[in-house]
Amino acid sequence: MKIFVALSLLSVAVTSPIELKVGSAWSDAAGYEECTDWVDPAKPLPAAIKDICGAKLECAGFTDVVNSNCGYGERNIKAGKWVGTDIDLSQGYSDYNKAFQRLFGYITGDNADGAKIAMTAPVIYKSYYDSSYKLQKVTMHFFVPSALTNPPAPTSNKVYLEDWDAATVYYRAIGKSTMNISTKEWEQEAMDLVTALNNDGVSFYSSMSIVGGFTEPWGPKQRTEIMFSA
Repeated sequence: MKIFVALSLLSVAVTSPIELKVGSAWSDAAGYEECTDWVDPAKPLPAAIKDICGAKLECAGFTDVVNSNCGYGERNIKAGKWVGTDIDLSQGYSDYNKAFQRLFGYITGDNADGAKIAMTAPVIYKSYYDSSYKLQKVTMHFFVPSALTNPPAPTSNKVYLEDWDAATVYYRAIGKSTMNISTKEWEQEAMDLVTALNNDGVSFYSSMSIVGGFTEPWGPKQRTEIMFSA
């Protein structure tokens, strides 16, 4: 699963994308207007958030922020509980599946209460970089349903619970599953997001990139987001 982006892209020269009102098909699906230079009719439309969150799964609480600029969406994420696990980078991509299974095990009974916990969205991957933008750490997370104010402890010592503070994220949406996005596509989406934010003078945390998977990989419509936090 190729989810990494080359954060050396943060040093790209800033261009000046021009907003294109591509109509409701794109903006309703992605959550923002695309910029003229980045419009690609061949790109599949992402599944719309409204067709996922509350319709199929509970999502981490959020409020969309009205953004009149092109190229990215902005969202305020509410504070909440998440269950996570670290990915062993020494195993390459093989530990991504193992990490997912550890978290899936937690919600299907590998917890102190043997409780079954509903699947939620998104599945979050956080990639952490050093000052030279060399990858140092990757973690994977499931949102804990909001009704579980005191979730059971994991039985695996590789799984942990966390309380996340409220946060603001900036994102671009992709109409493919994480498994079907090429390295070139990841890099282009990251570069476009960075360029759009830089053009608008928006500050963001560049030492951590975030990927959110909102849909089952076998579904007919997909939504993956690449994000940076404020």
